[in-house]
Amino acid sequence: MDTLTVEFQPDGRLSKNGLRKAHWRESQPIIKQLREDAFILGLIEREDGWKTPQQCRVSVRQYYCGKAYDWDGLATLTAPVIDGLVDCGVLPVDDDPAHVVEYTMSAERVRHRYESKVAVTVTPVSG
Repeated sequence: MDTLTVEFQPDGRLSKNGLRKAHWRESQPIIKQLREDAFILGLIEREDGWKTPQQCRVSVRQYYCGKAYDWDGLATLTAPVIDGLVDCGVLPVDDDPAHVVEYTMSAERVRHRYESKVAVTVTPVSG
């Protein structure tokens, strides 16, 4: 398996601006659930033959209808998914620069709101 992609529905309450406005009792259960969902999806991929790389690239792509998240908001929104992938062993020990050598973000407009999603793709670095 060359790459691994996890997709999820974005929740504006987890963006940087959303977290600033929301009470922690509202945001923490959402963060916990998203991290657990990523953990479970990562376990499924590991059962399908995914080997944890020593180094990798992480690409985050948002598919949006309406207004796109700005980059720091998208990074904050994606953090629980990345942490869940670290927890289950899909990503190396940590998501620091020594293990994640490249972290990119991109955006693509879609026609309908039901098509909105965020895709996190992990690509191992050989060598």
